[in-house]
Amino acid sequence: MYLTYRKENLKGHEADISRLANNGVVCLLNTSIVKLIATPDHERIGTVLLKSNDNGEAFELSVDEVIINHGYERDKELLVNSEIKMDQWEHGISGSAMSGTSVSGIYAAGDVLHHEGKLHLIAGAFQDSANAVNQAKQYITPEANSTGMVSSHNDLFIQKNRDLMKHLYR
Repeated sequence: MYLTYRKENLKGHEADISRLANNGVVCLLNTSIVKLIATPDHERIGTVLLKSNDNGEAFELSVDEVIINHGYERDKELLVNSEIKMDQWEHGISGSAMSGTSVSGIYAAGDVLHHEGKLHLIAGAFQDSANAVNQAKQYITPEANSTGMVSSHNDLFIQKNRDLMKHLYR
């Protein structure tokens, strides 16, 4: 198995990168795909033309299958073109651990939000989202409960859950 990546170092969780290397995956770093070449019957891709980004040298690999992942780009166009100006960082919005931004009433979540101590992992986006919604709730309705609540803490759902439990465990 070959993995090509256009940059010098793979990005990702260290354990996953180690697992690749320890399980026979050949990592072709600083390498770009130039062309996918079909088999003579045009039923599948049989060869990949690659180029070293270090020296520009091209080479071919025979393959059985090809999986392409283009990654992602953060689209900051809305931020750049907005009349509302807020503190930004290289990839998006500078904010707080509670998902606040430099503009009162505007909250951010996920990869676009950055604050001291943030780990840019998908799990953090869930926390950001919960914080942003809870903070927006308090901004709109200041007298609202200041803590986020899950359905099991809601009196209506507590009763519905009890009713369900009675039905399930007769």
